[in-house]
Amino acid sequence: MSKKNQANDVKKHDDDFYGGQRRQETDLGGGGGSGKSLWDAAREIAASREMAETLPTESNTVLFVGSRTGGKTTMILRYLERTNEAAKPTIALDYNYAKKPKTIDTIGKDIGHIWELGDGTSLTKLIDVVLTPETIGNASVALVLDLSQPQELWNTYQILYDTIAKRVKYCISEAAKQNPNIKEKLKESILKRLGSTIRPEKHDIEPLRIPLLIIGSKYDLFQTLEPDAKKSIIKTLRFLTYYHGATLMSYSEKQESVVHLKSMMNHFLFDTELSNKQPQIDYQKPLYVKSGSETPDQIGPPPIPEYDLGDLRENTPIAVWRAAFSKRFPQEAEQRDPSLTQDYGRDPQYADAAIDAMREQKMAELQRYLTMKNRSHS
Repeated sequence: MSKKNQANDVKKHDDDFYGGQRRQETDLGGGGGSGKSLWDAAREIAASREMAETLPTESNTVLFVGSRTGGKTTMILRYLERTNEAAKPTIALDYNYAKKPKTIDTIGKDIGHIWELGDGTSLTKLIDVVLTPETIGNASVALVLDLSQPQELWNTYQILYDTIAKRVKYCISEAAKQNPNIKEKLKESILKRLGSTIRPEKHDIEPLRIPLLIIGSKYDLFQTLEPDAKKSIIKTLRFLTYYHGATLMSYSEKQESVVHLKSMMNHFLFDTELSNKQPQIDYQKPLYVKSGSETPDQIGPPPIPEYDLGDLRENTPIAVWRAAFSKRFPQEAEQRDPSLTQDYGRDPQYADAAIDAMREQKMAELQRYLTMKNRSHS
């Protein structure tokens, strides 16, 4: 997939990129030596610079968002092969980077950036930190949905996807002021992902303008649901995958899921090619549907009886599926008891003597101020 350079995070080609900069010998006096002439040296330097300018030197970014406690951190650690680390709750934004595996033969992209948004749908404003006009041409999104909590699945998807889609649109608009070609490049990328059977202008779909991976997590717990419930959930995810031009996969600690995850991450971070594997939609096996590999006829109608489907008054495909899914699994708003919210400022893993002392001082000052204020009003 062709992508434009990032302004804030461009990998510079140093003198050692092409195996080291050799001292150029010149023959200015024509004394019959074996050195190169000044003009020959100049031509080689110019050709070398021209070649460097055509190499893909930008780095790619993947943003993980999704259900709280949906397993995002575990997936990232698994991909990075840091399996000896225990996953901890992500506070706000977490950053990791991946080095290109030696088995991948791509030029110019040695580092990939991985961001994770924590706390479910509560901190969506922080998406703006990762998706910017400078990074948007090289960004992808992994949307993790907890399959064991279908009563929260659609709400989580809706809040996060709508926020991301709005931000992507804004970033592309801003980036186009400096690079008018970015819209056409991203459009070409969309058409490539969708393949020859699907065209946005001929189908009632809304592809995300950057690559999207939908991951159904906690697949092991999902298997404990009733068969009819599992079929409904998978069918709905297949529709969302088709509607947004995404790729769909499930995740558990089973080997095949891990292989799919690594393949997708290498594709997003290092531009490797994905295999043309046939869709795997059997809910008893690891789920995998590559972007552009299914049509509405293959997916079928929303998973509710036809007599209920006829009662729906929505007039767009996404609204019909939302109504059908919510009828089958009434959605619950994400609610929190403030008293149960963890105070990360007192978490031992973030302890800092100077900062903690200042924090206690400020808290004491605040308490004195509140006490004096209450006395003045009494």
